[in-house]
Amino acid sequence: MKITDRRRSLEACTEAGWDAFDLLTEEPLSDEDIESLRRIEGSFLYMKQLKKPFFKIESHNYVIKGVKGDPFFRFAVHRDHIDEVDRMAALLSSQE
Repeated sequence: MKITDRRRSLEACTEAGWDAFDLLTEEPLSDEDIESLRRIEGSFLYMKQLKKPFFKIESHNYVIKGVKGDPFFRFAVHRDHIDEVDRMAALLSSQE
Protein backbone atom coordinates (compact mmCIF):
# COMPACT_ATOMS: atom_id res chain seq x y z
CA MET A 1 0.00 0.00 0.00
CA LYS A 2 1.36 3.40 -0.92
CA ILE A 3 0.00 6.61 0.59
CA THR A 4 -0.01 9.30 -2.10
CA ASP A 5 -1.54 12.24 -0.25
CA ARG A 6 -3.66 13.33 2.67
CA ARG A 7 -6.53 15.77 3.01
CA ARG A 8 -8.85 16.95 5.72
CA SER A 9 -11.58 14.35 5.95
CA LEU A 10 -14.78 15.06 4.06
CA GLU A 11 -16.58 13.57 7.07
CA ALA A 12 -16.33 15.98 10.00
CA CYS A 13 -14.93 14.58 13.23
CA THR A 14 -17.49 15.05 15.98
CA GLU A 15 -15.20 14.47 18.95
CA ALA A 16 -13.87 17.61 20.64
CA GLY A 17 -10.09 17.87 20.40
CA TRP A 18 -9.83 15.44 17.45
CA ASP A 19 -8.97 16.02 13.78
CA ALA A 20 -9.70 13.68 10.90
CA PHE A 21 -7.76 13.14 7.67
CA ASP A 22 -8.27 10.95 4.63
CA LEU A 23 -5.08 9.15 3.64
CA LEU A 24 -5.24 8.61 -0.11
CA THR A 25 -3.80 5.39 -1.52
CA GLU A 26 -2.28 4.69 -4.91
CA GLU A 27 -4.64 1.74 -5.46
CA PRO A 28 -8.05 0.84 -4.02
CA LEU A 29 -7.72 -1.01 -0.71
CA SER A 30 -7.47 -4.78 -1.12
CA ASP A 31 -7.82 -7.61 1.39
CA GLU A 32 -4.02 -7.81 1.53
CA ASP A 33 -3.71 -4.08 2.25
CA ILE A 34 -6.24 -4.27 5.04
CA GLU A 35 -4.77 -7.43 6.57
CA SER A 36 -1.33 -5.75 6.57
CA LEU A 37 -2.74 -3.16 8.99
CA ARG A 38 -2.96 -5.78 11.75
CA ARG A 39 0.56 -4.84 12.81
CA ILE A 40 -0.55 -1.34 13.78
CA GLU A 41 -1.00 -0.84 17.51
CA GLY A 42 -4.61 -1.00 18.61
CA SER A 43 -7.64 -3.23 18.40
CA PHE A 44 -8.24 -4.48 14.85
CA LEU A 45 -11.65 -5.32 13.37
CA TYR A 46 -12.19 -6.42 9.75
CA MET A 47 -15.71 -7.36 8.70
CA LYS A 48 -14.85 -8.93 5.34
CA GLN A 49 -18.04 -11.01 5.15
CA LEU A 50 -20.19 -7.89 4.57
CA LYS A 51 -21.30 -6.64 1.16
CA LYS A 52 -19.05 -3.58 1.68
CA PRO A 53 -16.24 -4.97 3.86
CA PHE A 54 -14.85 -2.45 6.33
CA PHE A 55 -12.08 -2.28 8.90
CA LYS A 56 -11.41 -0.29 12.03
CA ILE A 57 -8.36 0.09 14.25
CA GLU A 58 -8.77 1.81 17.61
CA SER A 59 -5.97 3.07 19.79
CA HIS A 60 -5.95 5.54 22.65
CA ASN A 61 -4.84 8.45 20.43
CA TYR A 62 -6.31 7.55 17.03
CA VAL A 63 -8.96 5.64 15.10
CA ILE A 64 -8.37 4.35 11.58
CA LYS A 65 -11.24 3.09 9.45
CA GLY A 66 -11.98 2.36 5.84
CA VAL A 67 -13.80 0.25 3.27
CA LYS A 68 -12.34 -2.37 0.94
CA GLY A 69 -12.21 -1.00 -2.61
CA ASP A 70 -11.97 2.67 -1.60
CA PRO A 71 -8.79 4.54 -2.60
CA PHE A 72 -8.46 6.10 0.87
CA PHE A 73 -9.05 5.49 4.56
CA ARG A 74 -9.87 7.81 7.43
CA PHE A 75 -7.45 8.62 10.22
CA ALA A 76 -8.94 10.43 13.22
CA VAL A 77 -6.40 11.57 15.78
CA HIS A 78 -6.35 13.57 19.00
CA ARG A 79 -4.85 17.02 18.34
CA ASP A 80 -2.16 16.42 20.96
CA HIS A 81 -0.88 13.55 18.79
CA ILE A 82 -1.29 15.02 15.29
CA ASP A 83 2.25 13.87 14.42
CA GLU A 84 0.82 10.31 14.33
CA VAL A 85 -0.70 11.10 10.92
CA ASP A 86 2.71 11.68 9.29
CA ARG A 87 4.30 8.79 11.18
CA MET A 88 1.58 6.36 10.14
CA ALA A 89 1.57 7.53 6.50
CA ALA A 90 5.34 7.02 6.32
CA LEU A 91 5.13 3.62 8.01
CA LEU A 92 2.40 2.36 5.69
CA SER A 93 4.07 3.70 2.55
CA SER A 94 7.34 2.00 3.47
CA GLN A 95 5.84 -1.48 3.65
CA GLU A 96 6.06 -2.98 0.18
